[in-house]
Parts: sequence; C-alpha cells; structure tokens
Amino acid sequence: MKKTYKHLGQVVKDFRAKAHLTQKDLAEKLGYNIPQFISLMENGHSKIPLNVLGELISFLKIPEKMVLDILLETYKKEAREQISSGRKKAANY
Repeated sequence: MKKTYKHLGQVVKDFRAKAHLTQKDLAEKLGYNIPQFISLMENGHSKIPLNVLGELISFLKIPEKMVLDILLETYKKEAREQISSGRKKAANY
C-alpha cells in the first residue's frame, strides 16, 4: 500500500500545482489548520481517507477513473498475493 499512497500523493501534488494552490490553500479547503497533512499525503507518508479523496477529486478536478484505477490495481495485486499465500499454506496440509 505504501507505493499506492506515494502514487496517489504524487497525483494530488501534480493536480494541486496545476490548480495553482499551495499546500496551505488546499489544507484550508479541506478544513485542516496546518498544511503538514497535505505534505504527508503528497509524500506518501499518510493514507488519504476515502472521503478526503472524494474532496480532492472535486477540488482539484482529478479524474475519478484515474484514482479508482490506482486503487483497484493495488487491491488486485494484494488480493493475488493473499490468495497465493493461502493456496501455498493449504498445499502444506
């Protein structure tokens, strides 16, 4: 998931820059008092809550499909890994 956070963070950063908003501007739009939350998100150090992701999609005009594709690709990869792990474990019985 860390790669996903970093990828989504870069998307947010790119679209924020296109919108000519500072981290402080965006933090205020989201109702945060300090811009550090935006910095943490953009650098992939913080998970972006889905409701906040929805706000970011609206405020920054990020294509929803782009965000969903990133999330779904990560989910598929993690699901494959978990299923494979379960199958290997079952084979040892």
